[in-house]
Amino acid sequence: MDKNKLIKTFLIRALIVFVTWEVVFFAYLQPEGSLNAWLTGTVVVASVGGLKMIGFESEAIENVIFINQEQSVLVANPCNGLELFALFIGFLICFPGGGISKIIYSFVGCLLISLINVIREIALALNYNYFRATFDLNHKYTYTLIVYIFIFLIWRHWLLRYSVIAQTKTNED
Repeated sequence: MDKNKLIKTFLIRALIVFVTWEVVFFAYLQPEGSLNAWLTGTVVVASVGGLKMIGFESEAIENVIFINQEQSVLVANPCNGLELFALFIGFLICFPGGGISKIIYSFVGCLLISLINVIREIALALNYNYFRATFDLNHKYTYTLIVYIFIFLIWRHWLLRYSVIAQTKTNED
């Protein structure tokens, strides 16, 4: 596919996906709230389970994670991964490539993003309880950067294996 056409197609699709997501999210998903509540609850339960698995006494009351009966972190709706899923899937939708690979990769990618997000919440909880002075920096920058790098790497994997770029390379070889 012509490079200019590829960029133009991506940008047009990106605009359409972005506007559609914003309308759906702010007009329906956010006010209705059940998807956010379910995702946040899932992250909390998985994070508590992960903490217990690595040997920490942990529990959750509402969306607050406790370690050794000490309040640790509140998992708020913006931390549940929904916007990360939308970003990830939106990129796949915008870039030309096979529909089946996009569907499968969307599902697998969202599972991987969920896992890295739970690991992030576990790290934040431990960070808060044991290294509180670095919590704000790590919450705002370090862990966020790690999650976005992870998402970039799974995008890159899809691009190089399943997208139009991968198909073009295969045809050239």
